[in-house]
Amino acid sequence: MNLPDILLIIAFIAFVLAAIGFGFKKVEFIAIGLAAWVLSLFITHLSNLTLPLILLILAFIAFVLAAIGWGYKKVGLVGVGLALWVASILEPLFIK
Repeated sequence: MNLPDILLIIAFIAFVLAAIGFGFKKVEFIAIGLAAWVLSLFITHLSNLTLPLILLILAFIAFVLAAIGWGYKKVGLVGVGLALWVASILEPLFIK
């Protein structure tokens, strides 16, 4: 079992805890799961830095900030992270 697999298991556990309504202070378990999932995706590709990888790293940062309860005005950091993640997927379609 390698590190990305362990991170996916952590993401699964965080999603299950969020689904059953478990809460702890300002911690968002959905954001923890998303952060672990994104980290499992980009941790194996750090040797070649591309625009999609940079967008995934920014999504990871947004998810971590959302997980610890940090916010900026009324900006939803989970939404920002998801938008960055989708942008990293769509980038190869638009920029060639």
